[in-house]
Amino acid sequence: MEDRRIPQQALEYLTRCLRHAVSNGQYLTPELLEEAIAEYSAEHPQQAIQILH
Repeated sequence: MEDRRIPQQALEYLTRCLRHAVSNGQYLTPELLEEAIAEYSAEHPQQAIQILH
């Protein structure tokens, strides 16, 4: 069975990105979350997060 848990490091990165966005007056949207995930995956290719639609 495939492990689908998101690594702790990725969750911390996404939390920081989303907190920063909210503090700058942005609304949390699926697009904003997808953008943060894409940025994390580009910076950490060994722990890339796959988005399933």
